[in-house]
Amino acid sequence: MKKVILTTLAMVGLAFVGYSQGVITVDTTEGSSVISILGVPDTTQDINMELMYLNGATYAPVVTFLLSDASGDSSATVPWGAIEPAASDISFFNALYDGNGNVYQSPTIASPTVVTFKVAAWTGNDSTYAQALTDLTGQVGISGAFGVALTSASAPLLANISTMPSFDLETPTPEPATFAMMGLGGLSLLLFRRRK
Repeated sequence: MKKVILTTLAMVGLAFVGYSQGVITVDTTEGSSVISILGVPDTTQDINMELMYLNGATYAPVVTFLLSDASGDSSATVPWGAIEPAASDISFFNALYDGNGNVYQSPTIASPTVVTFKVAAWTGNDSTYAQALTDLTGQVGISGAFGVALTSASAPLLANISTMPSFDLETPTPEPATFAMMGLGGLSLLLFRRRK
């Protein structure tokens, strides 16, 4: 009888652990990744940052840190898709760290699932990485993909992004197709002008 009760309790406990929603923190201080801006390790520049996860064939935001955002979520556990302030500078001494101390919890992915992430960063006041790429006014960069096993919120050591590869923020340049279209437009203007 005791054996049946203990087995049942163990199975129920494993079910709760197995189906708890996974969490991740924004912290690279344990890793060796370096964030550089124009080839120089970032120690002073304020940046915007977005942690993204692979959702099917595209990447979706876990959290976006914006320099233009003054207030964020005051709870310790924040759902994925949040926008948080980066005013305290999300990057310092070549590392990324959420000064708010938040834990970001997936609404659908259970721990210990391994999830593929990327980190995008940019300077300026654009509200998304995609917008910063098209504005061509600051520096932008994106890390390579990396995997992290999510943990439960009650785990003694929470999952973090310390395995993120190093990356550099650079000034974006238009695609070669943009220059080709500009050249064709200029050529057509010259042709129309000569006909008159």
